[in-house]
Amino acid sequence: MKQTLGKLFFILISTQIIFAEVLTKVEPQAVYKGDATNFVIMAEGDNIEFPTISEINGVPVEGTSRSESISIVNMHQTRSISQSYRFRPTKSMTIAPLSFKIDGKVVKTQAVKVEVVKPTASKNGEPFVVEIGADKTTAYVGEPIDISVKLKYKMNAGVKKVQLGEPKLENFWVKKVDKIDQSREGDYIVETGHYQFFPQKSGSFELPAIEALIGQVDRRQQRGAFNDPFFGGSLFGQQLRWRKIYSNALKLTVNALPNGVELYGDFHINATVDKQKVIANKPVNLSISVEGEGNIDDVKKFELNLPNAIVYADEPKVTSHQKHNIFSQKIALIGDQNFTIPALSLKFFDKTTQKVKTISTKPIEIEVTGGKKGLMSPAKIEMSPSNKVAITPSKKEEKASSPTSQTVVVQEQSYVKYLFLLLGFLLGLGAMYGFLTLKNKEQKQERDIVKAIHKAKDDRALFELLLPHSKSSKVVADALNLLEENLYKGAKHTIDRELLMAFFEEES
Repeated sequence: MKQTLGKLFFILISTQIIFAEVLTKVEPQAVYKGDATNFVIMAEGDNIEFPTISEINGVPVEGTSRSESISIVNMHQTRSISQSYRFRPTKSMTIAPLSFKIDGKVVKTQAVKVEVVKPTASKNGEPFVVEIGADKTTAYVGEPIDISVKLKYKMNAGVKKVQLGEPKLENFWVKKVDKIDQSREGDYIVETGHYQFFPQKSGSFELPAIEALIGQVDRRQQRGAFNDPFFGGSLFGQQLRWRKIYSNALKLTVNALPNGVELYGDFHINATVDKQKVIANKPVNLSISVEGEGNIDDVKKFELNLPNAIVYADEPKVTSHQKHNIFSQKIALIGDQNFTIPALSLKFFDKTTQKVKTISTKPIEIEVTGGKKGLMSPAKIEMSPSNKVAITPSKKEEKASSPTSQTVVVQEQSYVKYLFLLLGFLLGLGAMYGFLTLKNKEQKQERDIVKAIHKAKDDRALFELLLPHSKSSKVVADALNLLEENLYKGAKHTIDRELLMAFFEEES
């Protein structure tokens, strides 16, 4: 009998340990997509080893918290611990049982469900309403869709603070318009925000509902006058009670543009230069502008490849003035002989004609003076008619010659060869003088550039000064690369001017 009671006591003790009090729950159990909830495990025991959880059904755990309590009943001490895991489910799920140890024994939690529900749009007649609207629900790729977000609240609603979400949609580029319209609709005060959606891909899409948090004064929990609005959700001593509401969703259809065109709208293109006649190795600045309505942000950077010029293209900039947008780009061109800036073209789907349209600039001729490779025609020396004697060819020679050719024999008088000798001597002297003058000029230019490098007032001046010498040395090329990053990428490189001046002094 005693043995039987001993076995029964052991079984009861074991059962209490194995089936120790373990509860699981989700708070709250039903949430909207993206809202946070807490998976809570509550257990009793002296030594509780909770599981390490980094994700729940593929959803990362944002944080954990723990609370502990000790109770004594009839001289018996009970230790209870609650472990909470915070996460944001994106769909309804069941959290499977988890195993962990309590006082050395393995126990399991119960399976628990969490439900993700679809938001219910607020409706007219309620104290607060959020509405999403659009000027159209069908558009082409790149065609802007004007989206409006209206927050409506009744005049006596006691609104103190509003946190309104912003509409977002994958495969759309969203641009917020810095304008909030205020108006009235019946007994509602209406605040309307504006956005432009630029579709990047064809297909059917749904713009999801956005949420708004409305802060109202909770008159049941008035606080003291020293409350700070940044603590405890209060505003100037008034405790706020937050209410969450949702807008409607919006379905959009996007059609593909024909012939692989990427731009939609109405555009004009223009190209100008600051000069059309320039000294060799001095920059010509080309300004390109595209203006109009549409997805101008998708205009590609213009690239030029000229065999007779060095090209430095800035990154383009886009500025907006309500619906009128401007794309601008500057390109510096440097050459030592005449060159032509070719026509620049832009293809887009015209919103008015609903057809593909191509617009272009005109070619621009640039005349370069003082270059080493000018395009001037070689000088011609013509003899007077009296020094030319035409010999009529014989019949045999006529047959040998082609029908379109003619043989001319020139007979010179005796003094002509001395004239040519004198002319050759004078040309030789001129060439020698020109060579010496050019050499002295180049040396002077090298000395001048050393002074100019020393006096250059900023990176832009130094950049333009070094551009014509970009291929002369790695020292110059490296300096130009650093200057380009300073000017166009916001870098703060220090340029070694002493090294540059030393290089040009050695060259001279």
